[in-house]
Amino acid sequence: MWARPDYRRLPWWWCALSGFLTVLGWLAVFSATADLDPDGGWGREATLQALWWLIGVLAWLCAIHIAPAWWRAVAWPAALAGTALMLAMLALAGTPLVPRIKGQANWIVIGQLRFQPVEFVKLATVMACAALASAPHFSARSLVHCAGLLLVAGIPAAIIAREDLGSALTLGPMALAILLVAGMRWHWLLALLLGVALSVAAAYALLPREGPKAYQWRRLDAFLRPEQYALAEAYQTERAKHAIGSGQWLGKGWMQGEQNRLGWVPEKHTDLIFAVIGEEGGFLVSALCVALFVIWCWAGLAAAAHAPSRWGTCFIVGFVGLVGGQAAINLAVALGLMPVTGVTLPFVSYGGSSLVACWLGLGICVSLHATRQSAAGR
Repeated sequence: MWARPDYRRLPWWWCALSGFLTVLGWLAVFSATADLDPDGGWGREATLQALWWLIGVLAWLCAIHIAPAWWRAVAWPAALAGTALMLAMLALAGTPLVPRIKGQANWIVIGQLRFQPVEFVKLATVMACAALASAPHFSARSLVHCAGLLLVAGIPAAIIAREDLGSALTLGPMALAILLVAGMRWHWLLALLLGVALSVAAAYALLPREGPKAYQWRRLDAFLRPEQYALAEAYQTERAKHAIGSGQWLGKGWMQGEQNRLGWVPEKHTDLIFAVIGEEGGFLVSALCVALFVIWCWAGLAAAAHAPSRWGTCFIVGFVGLVGGQAAINLAVALGLMPVTGVTLPFVSYGGSSLVACWLGLGICVSLHATRQSAAGR
């Protein structure tokens, strides 16, 4: 189970970028939650975020010393267990163990401890998809094999979507990234993207406009006509856009953003953390944040290209697709470029489950990249 990685092969720059994003996120969380009164102090969220980062780094440290062959061996059991857990959470939704928080049953609550299993289920799904794509019999030029991999990602995504559409959407870029690196034909990708676009158009046309499920249609309509929903479905995006725009070029300064400090931005330390960054750091820091994610993805793909096994390459690319896709969704929502859906900004937003899962996934990637071929498997 245990292996010693080649420390000379560790992608230190990739890890350093992850740390820089986490520091940037902690500063934004601090600004969003700190009490500026004389008797105030650190917000509870900022304190917890620092603790979760410590736990995440410990998980990263453990992960890089676990043999890649072990990670591959547990890929399918972990994916099956994750799917079963999500089904159990659906069955227990609304109970004290899985209460509805802000209308969604996404958390398991045990005493004072609250965590979001979907973040780790997504990692398990990446492992299963990578294991399938790296199997000897798998061919990304076979339509049946590609459909099989999409099914492996699609089953947990369909279950997750019942309570958390945003997290379900992140599995799409992950699966496509693995298929592309495995050799899927480009015209199949274009056909798939066209199918997604047509599905969204059909959903807008066919979703009920009245009744308990009308909110799904209203979210799509709010994206097309935000001015009609400025105080309802489009409220979050409109407030985020206003905060980001008010930062102008250089921002208002750390902890000086009125939209942030006066509470005008909803979910400002989680889903809309980028609004805090944009208001207080301006275009300069906002562009830096986006650039860091782009460079982070490039560094991850570079690590994947030098992984000693096909399994390692597929997992690293899948993890990059997962994190990069989630970041793109979060930023697009904050900027009003897609309908509102709740996902965290990886490494940046407040949330213990998200932060620990990101660092754990990074640790697995480092293990697959830096462990010698003899321990890496195929």
